[in-house]
Amino acid sequence: MRKYVFDYSTPNNMVDVGIAFHTQAQVEACRYGDQCAQHIMTKRSVFKERDFPRDALVRIEPLHRDTLVHVKAMVARVGVNQDKGWVYIGSHNFTKAAWGTLHGDEPPYFNNYEFGVVLSGVQFDKVDGDKGVQAVWKEEPLELPFKIVWKPYFRDDEPYFGTF
Repeated sequence: MRKYVFDYSTPNNMVDVGIAFHTQAQVEACRYGDQCAQHIMTKRSVFKERDFPRDALVRIEPLHRDTLVHVKAMVARVGVNQDKGWVYIGSHNFTKAAWGTLHGDEPPYFNNYEFGVVLSGVQFDKVDGDKGVQAVWKEEPLELPFKIVWKPYFRDDEPYFGTF
């Protein structure tokens, strides 16, 4: 069951956040298998941690069959109609190296740097699937190599762990 975050600073305060990440089964179905996903991974130990956001994981669906999308993405849909929000697109894997670690009151510690972009003010109600437009940002079509309408992980799905 999906969990929703409530943001009381917005009039329509329901926010649904999805973290898109390929599943093990998606990688196995890719025409190049593990070679296709060598840089898309998380560690099993990170996924098994108690506070890992499993309920937010969604299957990223590439527009091109039998391929994978290297980008990592999060989408937040705000409001009762889920028609506005933000999109994060970046290169981060689910590792402490990429997202950092917290130690008490100390600043976060990062031992590598990744790149990400947040597009705020995205509208999801102006979709034109025939043209590949899934959302609009600043009156410009947001054309992405994957579908934004994501499906939650199935009960037995796990993200692709790869090998380190």
